Amino acid sequence: MTSKQLGIIADDLSGAIECAAVCRRMGHQAVVLPSIPESNQPGQTHASVIVVVTDSRHLPSITASHRLNAAARWLMRQGIHSFYKKTDSAARGPLAAELAALARVEPTCAVYFVPAFPRLGRTVTDGVLYIDGVPVAETAFAKDPRSPIHTSSLLTLLRQQTDVPVTQASGKREASATLVLCDGTTDDDVHTSVDTAQRCGARLAGPAGALEALLPHLDLDVSQPLESRMDRSSVLIVAGSCHPVTQAQINHAESAGACVIHLVPPCSMENHPLPDLSNTFITMTQDAWRQRRPVILCTARRPVDVDVAAGRQQGLDIHVYTEQITQYLVATATHLLHTLHPSLITVCGGATSQAMIDALGIDRLTLLREIEPGIGLCRAHTGHMLAIKNGAFGKVDALTNHFSPAPLD
Repeated sequence: MTSKQLGIIADDLSGAIECAAVCRRMGHQAVVLPSIPESNQPGQTHASVIVVVTDSRHLPSITASHRLNAAARWLMRQGIHSFYKKTDSAARGPLAAELAALARVEPTCAVYFVPAFPRLGRTVTDGVLYIDGVPVAETAFAKDPRSPIHTSSLLTLLRQQTDVPVTQASGKREASATLVLCDGTTDDDVHTSVDTAQRCGARLAGPAGALEALLPHLDLDVSQPLESRMDRSSVLIVAGSCHPVTQAQINHAESAGACVIHLVPPCSMENHPLPDLSNTFITMTQDAWRQRRPVILCTARRPVDVDVAAGRQQGLDIHVYTEQITQYLVATATHLLHTLHPSLITVCGGATSQAMIDALGIDRLTLLREIEPGIGLCRAHTGHMLAIKNGAFGKVDALTNHFSPAPLD
């Protein structure tokens, strides 16, 4: 290795893509590894930024901790010692466990947690996380079917779920192996917290906002933009997220003419065959693409749909059933794309993105450019062109923008 590299550890794929897109926008080549490489597997990349996905958003705390440690140790074996831990902007997942694990990777370093992302409406005051001015536990994230938010106080959450000392930022150098929670309501606040962390030699964690503030501190190579033209003539959108933001985007695209195929998973999917794609879905998709209309595959249209479906399973654990729904959607999508070969695949939601990547056998994604915050355009080593979107991010017309009269940018 002849130049400095940054390692980013993300708990889901859409968050990894979001971070890689920020790095690409700021001129740094970024590669995303959708799973943790084997301990003796070389990185085989000279990209300035390597993002490793632990796929731990919905895992038990102890498992998530082990995965974070494995990802960090692998990066260190590649000679990468500058880390950034990407966290969910709504504090979902085993947050405390992963931050504590990061603190233990190198006990001489404190970990500064900078959860504010003001540009996207995420602010923190007195340790309380707000989404567009509303405490996070009073937003749609409280009804997330797999990772519901029960408290808006990040300070309370961290102190209750880890034995690592937790303190609020004071501007002074903190003790090693300590989690330092930083408030922030403006971009300047985020930059100040990152500056302090760098001055103290601490590690950083947070959503993509703090990463953006960190990058100018690092001596990373700047590379030329990559070819990133999108052929939008035949777009397949796989929307697994049930967040209201994604649902509004689906509705907006449908009202503008997108073809929406709403899959209804059976009450019991054990040994259940896929829909007859040779007839209905393939015909619908071909007709839509002839008119250059994107096709959207989706299942649940609201979080309550997932709850109701799980109830029909007579008490089946909601984590198990939502995973079955995801696999049903992805199996349908992969069958469709192997038959018709879309020019662009767009996936909404971290769990759905991960399942799609796994189904397609993709083990490396090169970030081409940031389409908009939370949405990145990637090229897989298999040749697939993908746009991956965080389920909670994007403007209401994010999916509608896939319309185009001809292949372009």
